[in-house]
Amino acid sequence: MLKHFLISSFSFFIFHSAQAQLFPKQNYPTNYFRYPLDIPLKLNANFGEMRPNHFHMGLDLFTLRRENLPVYAPADGWISKVKVDPNGFGNAIYVSHPNGYTTLYCHMNTFPTKVLQAMKEGQYVKESWKGDVEFAKNQFPVKKGEFLAYSGNTGASAGPHVHYEIRRTDDDACVNALLFHRVYDVTAPDITKLAIYDRTKSTYEQTPKTLSLTKISGGYGIAGGTLTVNSAAVSFAIVATDRITSVPNANGIFEAVVYVDEEPISGFRIDAIDYLQTRYLNAHIDYRIKSNGGSYYQHISPLPGDRLPIYFKKGDGLIHLNDTATHQVTIVVKDANDNASAIRFQIKRSAWTSTAVNMQKDSRYMLPNQINVFEQADVQMVSSEKSFYDAFRLVYNYKTSATAYSNIHVMHSPTIPVHDSMMFRIKPNKEIPTSARNRVIMIHTTKGKIVVERAALVKGWYEAKSRDFGEFWLEVDEVPPTLTVAGVTDGGTVVAGSPITVTVADNKKAIYSFRAELDGQWLMFAGLGPVFRYKTDEYCPIGEHELKLRVEDEAGNVTERIIRFTRK
Repeated sequence: MLKHFLISSFSFFIFHSAQAQLFPKQNYPTNYFRYPLDIPLKLNANFGEMRPNHFHMGLDLFTLRRENLPVYAPADGWISKVKVDPNGFGNAIYVSHPNGYTTLYCHMNTFPTKVLQAMKEGQYVKESWKGDVEFAKNQFPVKKGEFLAYSGNTGASAGPHVHYEIRRTDDDACVNALLFHRVYDVTAPDITKLAIYDRTKSTYEQTPKTLSLTKISGGYGIAGGTLTVNSAAVSFAIVATDRITSVPNANGIFEAVVYVDEEPISGFRIDAIDYLQTRYLNAHIDYRIKSNGGSYYQHISPLPGDRLPIYFKKGDGLIHLNDTATHQVTIVVKDANDNASAIRFQIKRSAWTSTAVNMQKDSRYMLPNQINVFEQADVQMVSSEKSFYDAFRLVYNYKTSATAYSNIHVMHSPTIPVHDSMMFRIKPNKEIPTSARNRVIMIHTTKGKIVVERAALVKGWYEAKSRDFGEFWLEVDEVPPTLTVAGVTDGGTVVAGSPITVTVADNKKAIYSFRAELDGQWLMFAGLGPVFRYKTDEYCPIGEHELKLRVEDEAGNVTERIIRFTRK
């Protein structure tokens, strides 16, 4: 039975009338694009699923657990760009279409020969193996159904698949591709947990009350049916997933709206997100619960510093309980096919309510939507207006160190998410030799990771940026990195197709850059540190050559090596 019948007649009415007016109406062309594979559509992941620090921005298409399936153009257009992104998309190809959309295909193994050659030429012009190479509109036109690439498993891919996106060409925002490719789906979202927040306080300075849900007639409910709170302003977050009919894996939901006494208060619809906005996922979820190993709780009412364009809200989007009467709450959750599930329960405020904290009077409070400054005698932190999503009182401590050139500054907790980078400034607590003053690095430990950043000296302070709280201190690094070369020796010979491999290493495991030049011209070594590879090609013609290798670490230490050889 269709999902609409899982909710009550009340929810059915508001879902098809009031809710339809909450979000801007979009008319997406549902018959314009063909499916880019010649196998039935099956998804490993959908648009808007939650991932560490980002939303999933496309559809992960199932490729039968195999590589090298042909991928075809879904409509007429032109190949506008290719990308090499070893830490993300792998090999990616973009096709722009005359209807104002661009389609994108990631983790490919290879492209047509003419595209590969043009990509290589573009890489040499830019002197970069990684990044984008753009093409003119008339350079590579394609017709609907024309071969584009072979699928693969390149980049940050956990297994063979095609990551497929549809973007608005004018602003590059990603649009939910399921609004273009309609699939058969009559399966309702699953809602498993509910959290309630006292919004007279920061969400970061409370532990929300969490409730498990049970299925009842007409949808989902809570134990006892009534929730009593001690706050005059509250909001909700939910744990919910969706499944496409006959596909077993769980996907993300599309929409959620909360109603109080039949009045819509707040909600979100995940239909379009820009890559410049995707980190706001950390505001959309209860970050602390997730970072401590819990579930993805999605806020239905946005946090004060959440700038995602996905929300509807009436006023501030909070549920204001101005009396102690009982009120009806309905939370409607949808997928992209308009299947819906609902939670229904009652809420009332007790006679006693919590007291809000006056954060403006405490200088330790970091507030969203403004620049924040924390200062001590030997450490400073400066945020931007976009750094924080909600308020919190910064906790600071320090530890001494016998080896570091500063105290170890313990800056709050990594369970507070940061959007824009913060500037950290540290004063050394011991004299740094003059010869080493341009070899100072800032060490940052957070969430079990060690991050090394080159520290700039500005008016007696060493400064570097970070997007995480944790422990920070200064060290001096005067140890240069090392280079190990295989496949060519000084005075040796190579032949066409011979591989040359360079392995770099650093005592801090912090390589800043690697560059290879052949006879003074940039030579394309591909790969991720610490291993870079080049296969002898037309850029190394027959004759004598000089190969210059240069590697630099984060502290600015440089190692160079020159190898003279003959290509035969």
